[in-house]
Amino acid sequence: MALSYHSPLQNNRVISNLFDLYFQVVDDLPDNVRGAYHYLTDDPRYRHFVRIPDRIIKCIDYFGIAFDRTTAKTALHAYYLFIGVVDDAIDSGKIDAGRLILENLSKPTPQFDEATRNSSVRLITEILKSKVSDQVYPLMIDKLRELYDDVISERHATSIGSYIEHRKSVGSLTAEVSYLLIRPALSADHPPLLRFMKQVGAIGCLIDSLIDLGNDRRLGLLGFEARMSDYTKLIICILDAGLRVSLRHPGLGGLFLRAIADNVRDRFRPEREHPQPSFVSDRKDKAASVA
Repeated sequence: MALSYHSPLQNNRVISNLFDLYFQVVDDLPDNVRGAYHYLTDDPRYRHFVRIPDRIIKCIDYFGIAFDRTTAKTALHAYYLFIGVVDDAIDSGKIDAGRLILENLSKPTPQFDEATRNSSVRLITEILKSKVSDQVYPLMIDKLRELYDDVISERHATSIGSYIEHRKSVGSLTAEVSYLLIRPALSADHPPLLRFMKQVGAIGCLIDSLIDLGNDRRLGLLGFEARMSDYTKLIICILDAGLRVSLRHPGLGGLFLRAIADNVRDRFRPEREHPQPSFVSDRKDKAASVA
């Protein structure tokens, strides 16, 4: 299956949209955290995540739902950057990061102190707090607890079948939380959009798994020895689920292909070449607090 090509003009538009969204997100943040947030947004490790909000916005348009675009975009941007940073922390061996973050999220008032500015995980957690509506905050915490439990359980999967089910659940819950965050911005509740987002979230998580499976195996993050037959089962599952969703929503086929292309390309993109600020607790030994 050929992946779509982005012309220089298209790439410039994508970059412009990302910068516009960034300035919307930081507009109400304290001056002393904007620079740190900018560097997180610009980190190649998270570039795939910060592109997701724009795709969700296009999906909302596809379903013909009236909504507050700025509110939805800023909440999604903070949330998916949060997902990227936390995922990176957990994969780096800070397995306790999720529990500590949940404890921090239980205090909904953002705190942008020096300790926050010195930790990428704490910074993005506090920014996420500032973007969540009070009416959905308690439910978001409950769903994030479910999500963290699934991430931990996934590490103990002893077969590709069990691993696939956990990954689908992680992707579905990740998307469900994103729907909760934008629900106050929608003109009305829209169950078909929620179902669609959960289906696409599950597929996206499986695609991530296919890309990362070999590296996860080398890092000891899998509870089983991945064989070629396991890769085959994972690919078949992705193709089957992707085809089903594409047939139901043919107008979004191009969007799916661009998402896959971006995901693959970003995994092999070189690290940033310009200087970035150090996050103190991220430099220290892995036992350092991250939340």
